Amino acid sequence: MTAPSVLASVPAAAPAEGTPAAMAHQERLVLIGRCAAGIAHDVGNLLATIQAGIAALAERPELDAAARADIAEIGAVARRGSGLVRHLLACGRMLPSEPRRIELREAVADLASLLRHVMGPGIRLEVDAGDSDLPVRIDPTRFDQVLVNLAANARTAMPDGGSFRVRCRQENTTGAAVAVIEVQDTGIGIAPEILPRIFEPFFTTSRDRGTGLGLATVQEVVREAGGSIAVESRLGFGTCMRLCLPLCAAPAGGGGTILLVEDEALLRRLMEGALKTAGWTVLAADSAETALPLADAHPGLAAVVTDLELPGQDGGSLVLAIRERLARPDLPALIASGYADAAMGGLALPQATAYLSKPYTVPELLETLRRLVRPPEEPAGDSRGDRQMARKPARAGHP
Repeated sequence: MTAPSVLASVPAAAPAEGTPAAMAHQERLVLIGRCAAGIAHDVGNLLATIQAGIAALAERPELDAAARADIAEIGAVARRGSGLVRHLLACGRMLPSEPRRIELREAVADLASLLRHVMGPGIRLEVDAGDSDLPVRIDPTRFDQVLVNLAANARTAMPDGGSFRVRCRQENTTGAAVAVIEVQDTGIGIAPEILPRIFEPFFTTSRDRGTGLGLATVQEVVREAGGSIAVESRLGFGTCMRLCLPLCAAPAGGGGTILLVEDEALLRRLMEGALKTAGWTVLAADSAETALPLADAHPGLAAVVTDLELPGQDGGSLVLAIRERLARPDLPALIASGYADAAMGGLALPQATAYLSKPYTVPELLETLRRLVRPPEEPAGDSRGDRQMARKPARAGHP
């Protein structure tokens, strides 16, 4: 917010368990679930009919490219609607949530077209999804619903037009890196006396429209993902909501992004191919100088795999530099070298570091990496010889 004054703010805090407020809150959530499950079936049938009609229409040979593009967009919106029905059923405890690893940059960019439709004419939409990977673990459909709900609220707050901005970036909160989605409008703002109640189910200031469930749903989804919300608003200037979600590492079997640093071209190509075959996305560099910009552009790296002996800067120093730049002291790192294990152990690197002696086989590389980048529920640390593999989960927070 740009207004030079103190802003009213409220975190999305939950009432303490066992208190009357918490019990009342839970009763409301149960009621929400029953209402949601009650209408989801009928809405799902309507959407299924729409999707079937779209599929039939797309088969007509006389359609030109522009018409087919419109049909494809309608189909995409209908599929998103089906996802929202899944969320309604989940609210009714008829379907489980399905959190998975997504890239915020891609998810937000993909929603831009739908958000433009939500905002309608007279409101300028700005979407800055950033240029860095921000991997988080969240149900994709529910994440879509979060942004759509926030956009709908902002549209209501700007009856005379204005601007709506969505921005993604990484921030470092109390030493932990988090993904921040900042949603800001230039609407009428929220009165200070109302602000503490905006996340209450069924609370609404709109007598003729709205159910009062939009922000309650946003809060539920963000909490489920291990995140938090901070809200700032000033009457006459607008509202800014900051959603903080913990960055997540890659799954142990591959699928995340590896920064590979190896100065020997043939070995680098062979390692890159092996890692890609195992399911990893690979960023390859031949020196510390070329590796650092890649790390800066991909703060959600799953791990760094580097040779110890690099031109200009050794691999151990490179790992320390990347961890400091990304504010990720426990970023997993695998250091390979022809030196003896004991010599590499003398580097005294901190946690989440593994060592691999050359020559090594591809299975040895993949197994060491799998052990290094492992699910949080596995025990931290490995006391055997040359490996130190402790990990700490990222903490989410808000200012």
